[in-house]
Amino acid sequence: MPKASKKKQRKAEDFKKVKLKVGKKKAPPTNTTDTSFTSKSITLGAQSITADKTEALTNSRKLTLKDVLTQMRHYSAATRKDAVLGLTDFLTLHPEVLNTELGSIIDGTVKLIVDNEPAVRRVLLKLYSSYLPDVPRRELAPFTPLMVIFTCSGMTHILDDIRSDAVKFLNLLIELAPQDLSQYASKILPNFFSLLETNTQSSEDSRGSASLNSRTSLLTKGNRLDIMRSCYNYLKVYTDPLLRNDDPLGFMSPDVGGTAHQVKEDEEQQSWQFPDGSIYFYPNTPAPFAHLNLFGESVGAGASSDATSGDANAVIRAQSKEAFTRLFQFLQATWMESSTMFGTNQIADDQSLDLCGFVMRILQTLWQASYKDSIPLTDKQLFGFTRQCMVHFPFGGAYVGSNTVEESLLAMNIKVCELVARLRSGAAGSSSEKAVAEVSKWTKRCVKFILTTLGFKLGKTQVQVSAAFRHEHFVELLPVVWRLVHCGNDKYADKLLMSVIHYADVCPLASANKTLCIRFLRSIIEIQWSRASTDRAVVGMQEQLSEMLANWALGLPKLLWQLRDKNFAASRAAIETLRLINQRTKLLDASQTDTLQSSLVTLFCVTVPSKGTVFGPFKQYPDDLQCAVLETVHYCPRRSDRLAQAMQACQNDITSGRAMALLDELVTAPS
Repeated sequence: MPKASKKKQRKAEDFKKVKLKVGKKKAPPTNTTDTSFTSKSITLGAQSITADKTEALTNSRKLTLKDVLTQMRHYSAATRKDAVLGLTDFLTLHPEVLNTELGSIIDGTVKLIVDNEPAVRRVLLKLYSSYLPDVPRRELAPFTPLMVIFTCSGMTHILDDIRSDAVKFLNLLIELAPQDLSQYASKILPNFFSLLETNTQSSEDSRGSASLNSRTSLLTKGNRLDIMRSCYNYLKVYTDPLLRNDDPLGFMSPDVGGTAHQVKEDEEQQSWQFPDGSIYFYPNTPAPFAHLNLFGESVGAGASSDATSGDANAVIRAQSKEAFTRLFQFLQATWMESSTMFGTNQIADDQSLDLCGFVMRILQTLWQASYKDSIPLTDKQLFGFTRQCMVHFPFGGAYVGSNTVEESLLAMNIKVCELVARLRSGAAGSSSEKAVAEVSKWTKRCVKFILTTLGFKLGKTQVQVSAAFRHEHFVELLPVVWRLVHCGNDKYADKLLMSVIHYADVCPLASANKTLCIRFLRSIIEIQWSRASTDRAVVGMQEQLSEMLANWALGLPKLLWQLRDKNFAASRAAIETLRLINQRTKLLDASQTDTLQSSLVTLFCVTVPSKGTVFGPFKQYPDDLQCAVLETVHYCPRRSDRLAQAMQACQNDITSGRAMALLDELVTAPS
């Protein structure tokens, strides 16, 4: 218990009398109210509901653009979603604002790319997809860096759904500004590596196949497919400056294989010689007078530009090799997981087939960018991947069913053939006889697939060209044929080129493949039977192939009659081939040349006893084609009177002055 003295002390403190001191004021009572306070004015902003908006642009809810963009920063996800929908409504009513206020719109909405609410990101993606494609690229370019920053931030976000949606935003940017997006490879590609690459220390099973790490294996097939599709789209855009070729036959340039060297140059053409002795005429070389600086060309500037382009290509190759190294384990594991369907007879248009397709597309882009031409056999990863592919090659076998599945299988098979052809090109410098022998076996199987695809007769079996064989497949297949022909071994050259000649005869008249076939064979004729090579032995071409090409060339006038006005591109290619044969080649002998020239009469007109005079396709040609036909006739060694009369009968159908002058010259002075 407390002592009594302490209780007395506390009681005394409660009633203690305060002593006043001289010079000090008396303390105020304890119950005094303190009135020494200050006040501040409170200003209320004008509410939008009371504002005068009679002259302002508003949406259907009477909200201005400023009101809508302000709501984008609201703490409520529902309000932010309504703000995006309100902006969509605003742009629907006033689409012209998108050009005048694009900066404000992008700045106010771009932060929502990483919004925590999926519904907000979904409506924002729909807004961007609906209206940004209408914005000119030059107007969108200043805001691309800002959008890339937030997109990359979303791709590295801790939440899975934000990462997935960020990939969709990146796909949209790739469609909107592919060239502008290429310069951000150092920021974008590492994000794909983090999303797709497997752990370098991942365990391998008894067969030596890499397995997906725990993080990547959590991705569903759908998410994995979306990321791979986006990765392929970006790699395609990034490597476009290095791999793009506007001409489908650009692969037949003189530096194929990096082994051609210049041997002769004159005013008209530039000839190139391969180590095997074959000649290639390349008419699209730079002007030989450029070094004279007649029109203000700067040699130094051109050299500097070439050096800059070379440095850029070197960067793309280095980045592609890094991407190949970082992504290969994931792609290989995905392939082995999804390609098991090829071992069964049940192939469906599902996600497994799509995954296999994108594995092949990504790898093809990377090996084309990483290796200029041939792939050395020392690249164990690509060599091992090819071995895995050849287990089921050709994929699908004789599958007949869905056109979509057939097209996918064809595309994958052609990519495998390209991979084998590049490995075969790199086998020359390999010291491993076992690896070279294995590549030779793969090559034989690929050649058989190509012959079957083009419908070439194998032995006694007649093969039909698949209905799923599209123009894009043929565009990818021709470089493979060319590479296999020029790999330094002529074992398969004749059969491959004969198959192209056969396909040139059977493909539909109005198809783009018809034109491409004729142009390809024209280049073959120019390479192997040019007059500049008459003193050399024709290399790589046997007598049977020469006879087949000659017979095909003799049938071109009949083909032109069949084409008429159905396919002017194919007609132009055929006429250029005839002009080349008459002007610069020794493909035809004297009797064949006379046969060809007599067939040219049918291009103009012929007399049929039952119908009288029947005009040929020359009458339906545009002016440039008419000139090309007359130039072809001009180079004929001997022009008959019958041909001159046929040309004169078409004189009234010529509208071009140049064509008329050529016709007058040919008619008045036949050779």
